[in-house]
Amino acid sequence: MAVLVAADGEQVAVGADRLAGTSTLVVRPLPELAPAAPVIGGVAMDLDGNPRLVLDAHGLIAEARRGGPAGATAAAPARRLPILVVDDSLTTRMLERSILESAGYEVDLAASGEEGLAKARGREYALFLTDIDMPGIDGFTFVAETRADPDLQHVPAILVSSRAGAEDRQRGAAVGAAAYVVKGEFNQEELLAHIHRLVAS
Repeated sequence: MAVLVAADGEQVAVGADRLAGTSTLVVRPLPELAPAAPVIGGVAMDLDGNPRLVLDAHGLIAEARRGGPAGATAAAPARRLPILVVDDSLTTRMLERSILESAGYEVDLAASGEEGLAKARGREYALFLTDIDMPGIDGFTFVAETRADPDLQHVPAILVSSRAGAEDRQRGAAVGAAAYVVKGEFNQEELLAHIHRLVAS
């Protein structure tokens, strides 16, 4: 299906898989440290603390006028090992990819722990960034299995979750996660600082 977006006296048709409904959102701007593509107007948090990208109508119109792909990046980042993002939420995967690519990292995506393990064993990565609550293999198990694999145990892993309890943080450390980021307290500067520290080391 297509959604008609109007701005600046013009209209564009945006392809969509489905319409999930309407809601009122509080949109937060992305910090300058991690700029997003021009079509991204900001980010909003849902009731579970998950980040949701908010598209900008003016950015969509401008991108369509230029004739370029909405998610294209202006320049290729410096060559380095990629980061693997593992999350069953499409919105979260897209947000984290936007943040990381804007900071100069190459990013691969996996929609489940099983897919993440398969990709981790098929390519060399600088870091794993994984959600906890996923069907099948969850984030704790994903980290534990990579720590038990001699070929992967040197790759640092960061857990990103809506769980904020001390018990979950302790479990994350116990399975071998190098850092723990809470989605409800999502701070992109903090996330990028963790990644920079771990990749550099």
